[in-house]
Amino acid sequence: MNPTWDGKRWRIRVMQDGKTHSFSCKEPGSKGRKEVIRLYNEWLYNEGSGEKTVGKVSAEYLEDIVARCGRTSAAYFQNECYIRVYIAPKCASKKMCKMTLRDWQSVINTASRANGEPLSHKTLTNLRSIIMGLIKFGYADYQCELPRGELYIPAGHEKHEKEILQKEDIGRLFEPSDLFYWNAFRFMILTGLRPGECLGLQLGDLSEDAVHVQRAINSRNFITPGKNKNSRRIVPIGATAKRIIQDTIERNEKLNLHTEWIFCSPDGSQGNQRTMKNQWEKLKRERQLPGTLYSLRHTFVSITKNVLPESALKSYVGHSKDFDTYGTYGHEMDGERKQTAEIIDLTLGQILGQNESIMGGH
Repeated sequence: MNPTWDGKRWRIRVMQDGKTHSFSCKEPGSKGRKEVIRLYNEWLYNEGSGEKTVGKVSAEYLEDIVARCGRTSAAYFQNECYIRVYIAPKCASKKMCKMTLRDWQSVINTASRANGEPLSHKTLTNLRSIIMGLIKFGYADYQCELPRGELYIPAGHEKHEKEILQKEDIGRLFEPSDLFYWNAFRFMILTGLRPGECLGLQLGDLSEDAVHVQRAINSRNFITPGKNKNSRRIVPIGATAKRIIQDTIERNEKLNLHTEWIFCSPDGSQGNQRTMKNQWEKLKRERQLPGTLYSLRHTFVSITKNVLPESALKSYVGHSKDFDTYGTYGHEMDGERKQTAEIIDLTLGQILGQNESIMGGH
């Protein structure tokens, strides 16, 4: 395609699918001519041929996630981060239709942290899932074929067992602390709530024997409806968990924090995951506790899996029907919520030796 000079600018005009595309440059001479050809070739490569680059498909894929889940959703945040950090640097400029299974596998095999350290098994599994989501999106837009084979996690990235708190660790966790989020830590191990779900609880979510989990505060401090539809649930609470909530509300009132958030920030605003994590790390160091904040959730499941029906545990922690919490999913029976809360109180009471000073807080 040769550009023309109309006395004012170099110009190329093309028609595609009934739409005119125009490219121009005011720079006279060969410099302007080369620039307008460059603009045309860039369009032709990315859009004009109908064959989109991985970068273009990725951008459209992310906008589709925004339409379905919202720009502040965990799904958008995770997909955008993985595409920007691991996928785009390797193949953003490549045509989607030219990507082979080996090309995608290379993205996984060469992914690493900024300091060069290898990624965890979970991170690589997430990356593989996002790549497959991107491929399926491109396939639906006639940009590629589905891969002939499966992507794998390379050797050396074995899945490690999740750390949980043992009996003596739970006892040390329940020993009184002045940390602002100490009550939140105890409540999480009693209910299996995710950190963001715990921070998202408001006074209006309380009932006589349960809390209604209907929002979460993510790591970017956005309020979201939760990880998925299963995360919006009613969680029964026993006497110990009720006491923790009551202690927290009374503490907030003594500090003149007029707030609707139960596990709020020290200034009364919505809680912050980063602050919560920092306080957990401090408590962890002081009391030689294992794991991460999520270890409290894993500990809850480990403690209760042998004393709760599968249906009750799935409902409690917000797992989907096909998520393998353990065994086969059933249906919640009438009165099961109250029974579940009583079982958890009894189980934790046995672990802590029914020590009232520990179970009741300060």
